[in-house]
Amino acid sequence: MTFPLLGILRMVQALLRFYSYLLHVLVSLFALGVGLVAALSENKSFTITMLPWSDSTLQTALLLMGVVGLISVYLAFQGKIRILFLLWTVVTAGLLARGIFLSSYEFSGQSEFQWALCGLLAFLIAVYGAWSRFRQPLAR
Repeated sequence: MTFPLLGILRMVQALLRFYSYLLHVLVSLFALGVGLVAALSENKSFTITMLPWSDSTLQTALLLMGVVGLISVYLAFQGKIRILFLLWTVVTAGLLARGIFLSSYEFSGQSEFQWALCGLLAFLIAVYGAWSRFRQPLAR
């Protein structure tokens, strides 16, 4: 590979890493926010059909997912325990794929299903961005 192509490849990988960090910060904050609202709510029957949990288990799972997601992004950004961020991205993409294909959730039409597939593609691209950060040598 010639030098200019290597530079372009590194720039694309850096953009993918940034995208992956940004997506997972937003997802983690969303999970944390929904978990907090559910935990502070008087209504204790709480379900999100695409996720495998319900009620208090779902509240706890969302809170933990939010915290673990933010910690994994922070540590990966700092260049520490990068495997945690890679695992986090794979787990979230897996949860979304499970919700789309294996849950009891019913899409209201083809358009909604296509948007869900676009979301899954966005998460899979974020997995690649996390993988590119995982493959980088550690700075000394």
